Amino acid sequence: MLSTRFLRHIVEQLHLPIYCLVDSDPYGFDILTTYRFGSMQMAYDAMLMHIPGLRWLGVFPSDSEKYNLPDRCLLHLTPEDKKKVEAMLSRCYLRKEAPKWRLELEIMLQKGVKFEIEALSVNSLSLLSDWYIPSKIQHGNYI
Repeated sequence: MLSTRFLRHIVEQLHLPIYCLVDSDPYGFDILTTYRFGSMQMAYDAMLMHIPGLRWLGVFPSDSEKYNLPDRCLLHLTPEDKKKVEAMLSRCYLRKEAPKWRLELEIMLQKGVKFEIEALSVNSLSLLSDWYIPSKIQHGNYI
């Protein structure tokens, strides 16, 4: 978790914001929560191995409708995915500290689909770099 320590150092010493862009799937969400809240397997080091100010830039499960992603970009959640989402929804820190993150996870489970970051580039290869990321940061559309 050297990367977590490095990012935490950037936040604490340089006072720079840290944004996280992950796939809209249970594993992307798990990566997001590990950076923000620490690793469940390393709970003994959770206070040192997390980034409290981390902001989730995307991609959100709700982005699939907002950006009119075609069905070919959406993948059905597997039974294992659903089990993982349900387990994550039971984490108390999501209810207390990140209710909007929890809401997005509920949307994923309700829709029963996941998608990768690259799906945003289906209509334009530069959408992600030219519009999505700058717009999210500029307008505060992160959670």
